[in-house]
Amino acid sequence: MAQTSGRLVRLARSALTGRAFAESYGFASADLLLDLLSLDLMFLAFRYQPGYGPLAVAYAAANIASVIPVTPGGLGVIEVTLVALTVGFGAPRATAVLAVLGYRLVNYWLPLLPGAVAYLRLRLRLHAPGQAASPPPPVG
Repeated sequence: MAQTSGRLVRLARSALTGRAFAESYGFASADLLLDLLSLDLMFLAFRYQPGYGPLAVAYAAANIASVIPVTPGGLGVIEVTLVALTVGFGAPRATAVLAVLGYRLVNYWLPLLPGAVAYLRLRLRLHAPGQAASPPPPVG
């Protein structure tokens, strides 16, 4: 048990310092900024520019609200929050609804299909006839 604990402590220290931290921080920041950009581009597709400040506030509030464990992935919570806040900041209601639903379709639902295909291919390859099953992980 002490050996496992020591490995976990070393792993945590290495993951929270130096280059690994900078890379993970950079990727996490890029993920959020590109997600916000895709929301902005969806509004632009409907010929409306809510402004980066109000859109960033709505995006942040929607992501904070999605943490409340009501639905998986904030399904419905993000949409309602984004529409309500962007309309509150002056966006036409129809434009806000279409832009937010388009954004969620592209960023939430669309990746599910290739993810499901990849998952099924992986599961089928692991359980293909003629392949030995991997031993169960050690307990303790």
